[in-house]
Amino acid sequence: MVVGSMVMPKYADPKTIYTPKDIQTDMLSDHGMNLTYMQAWRAKEKALEFLRGHLADSYSHLPNYLYILKKTYPGSIVKLQKTEDDCFLYAFVTLSRSIKGWEHCRSVIVVDGTFLKSTYRGIMLTNRTMDAAGSILPLAYAVVDSENDALCR
Repeated sequence: MVVGSMVMPKYADPKTIYTPKDIQTDMLSDHGMNLTYMQAWRAKEKALEFLRGHLADSYSHLPNYLYILKKTYPGSIVKLQKTEDDCFLYAFVTLSRSIKGWEHCRSVIVVDGTFLKSTYRGIMLTNRTMDAAGSILPLAYAVVDSENDALCR
């Protein structure tokens, strides 16, 4: 925590790349502290947590975010599903603008998914199409705990 608080200013600018190796070098030259790579990595994680908050706390903001989306874009479809013990299952969003724009699009939809490789695993699914002008129109996106077609059968 101490080293994390010391290197925290280095991460204030999101464009700055400051690696654990940089932390090791700076701690040795500035303070005579010889850190292992793992200690420097944990210091980086702690500094980012000081700046951004704990990752788990972000999920508590998700219902408010989805509520604001629904109020800002009336007619949008937003859904947050949790288990009985309040664990995240999925979130689905399609904005009213995308729903209305679909009427003027080609009938070809591209669906893609990508694995979320962080502390909290999951998959982000997106689908989009092209409008009459040839621009890409995002239709919907979802974050799910796993790819599964069990409900489709």
